Amino acid sequence: MKIVLVQPPVEDFYFTPHRSSVLGLHALADIWGRRGHDCQIINFPMEKPKKKKIPFPEQLEYLAPYLKIYNNEMKNTSWFSNYYRFGPSLDTCCEKIMAFEPSVIAISCFAWSYAGTTLGLLKMLREGFSENPPLLVVGGAGASVMPDFFTPFADLVLLGEGENAINMIEEAAVLNRGILPGRKMAMEAVKDIPFSWDIKYRKNNRFTVTTMLSRGCPRMCSFCANHLVFGKSLRKVDLKTVFTGIDNILNHVLKKSKPIDLETDKAGVHGCRIKLHINFEDDNILFQKKYFLTVLEYVNTKCSQNMIDFSFSTENGMDYLLLSYEILMEFKRLNLTQLNLSMASMDSNQLKEAKREGSLQKLEVILKISEQLGLSAITYFICGLKNDTAIKIVETLAYLHSLKTSIGISHYYPVPGLEDWQSRNVFFEKPPFLCCGSSAYPWNKSLDTRELITAFRLARLSNYIKENSQDSGIVSKLINNFLEDDTMDNAMVKLFFRLI
Repeated sequence: MKIVLVQPPVEDFYFTPHRSSVLGLHALADIWGRRGHDCQIINFPMEKPKKKKIPFPEQLEYLAPYLKIYNNEMKNTSWFSNYYRFGPSLDTCCEKIMAFEPSVIAISCFAWSYAGTTLGLLKMLREGFSENPPLLVVGGAGASVMPDFFTPFADLVLLGEGENAINMIEEAAVLNRGILPGRKMAMEAVKDIPFSWDIKYRKNNRFTVTTMLSRGCPRMCSFCANHLVFGKSLRKVDLKTVFTGIDNILNHVLKKSKPIDLETDKAGVHGCRIKLHINFEDDNILFQKKYFLTVLEYVNTKCSQNMIDFSFSTENGMDYLLLSYEILMEFKRLNLTQLNLSMASMDSNQLKEAKREGSLQKLEVILKISEQLGLSAITYFICGLKNDTAIKIVETLAYLHSLKTSIGISHYYPVPGLEDWQSRNVFFEKPPFLCCGSSAYPWNKSLDTRELITAFRLARLSNYIKENSQDSGIVSKLINNFLEDDTMDNAMVKLFFRLI
């Protein structure tokens, strides 16, 4: 059969292309390919045009006062100014998919907040095939948490992991797509997790790869949907499978890289040595420290043998409570490029409400160690949790400003099925894009939109001040500009400057 696996385009104020790894689609394509099917992955956010300015939806009109274009002095501390589509138009996407004349179209909605474009593409595909229509399947995190949103236009909606649906999809496509009109299937957790990877960036001899070593989470944090999609049991890829996958990555890198004169480049004189960076997208990689270190050691050894410079990152963040001096020493030796830490909140009551643990003392210790080791750090927290206040958020920003870390701020957004969002009615009433962090929608009503955006910009200001601490003139101008900006919450701005 011809099978097309699709990641729809994204519409948002911003998008991080290298995080669009479509690892689930790669896993399915690998299985189907080994079974003799003709598979094509189309990751539309990475297709041209990669970024096109579009009008923002009417339901985001409340953001209009904040969408300002700032001068060079302010652009590094600003809010967003334009709304974009990342990838081709839905018409173009539909035409490209139909040109393959597929038997199966499998679409991934990787986050509920982007369900609108997924549904739009489904509708067009449903209408586009007048004869011999293919089987339309939709899955991914967005479909798993809100399947009824997609059932009117999909033959099959998969909840959870898709690998166990392979046989059923093949049989349905061969018999008749009509036997599964809008059917929902909750899939069992995959026992033998495949090792999927995706080359996200390549320039000359520099390669960036995204992969994942585990699925599932035993924690039940009130703001995280991991357990809704992958279950509460933490499962990891078998080491033998990982090692085979790493070998495949290295073979690909060596095959695609430019020839190197090893005699003249041993010391990197010409800067043409192959460089491989791997970003591990796991949420809970520190739950299995020994396993993770074994994987890193294997990659590092293999890279050394092939004269490849290896580095790695974990951009989904690490739980700082599970870090220690010893493991940070190992990470430094194995070329961790940046320490991404997940704090959630500095308020102990807030953490308890969110079913998380925290220790500011431990966080400070970890950041001091990272400074000693020369590791840059970024610490993430969530702004707009249920019991947040503007004062608490400013105090958090000022606290993080005092530490050797950049600030990563994430606006709270709900996901259908989380503890406080069991009823799906609100998600049928409001468009999915309001669940984008960039929409700054006051879901918990603890902070309003102005306060959420002010917090975001103060976080950017903190990072900019730290990066340009020697240029007191620019910092002074920024402070004055913030105080005079009528889109900012003046009380929050003044309190922040008093505290820092």
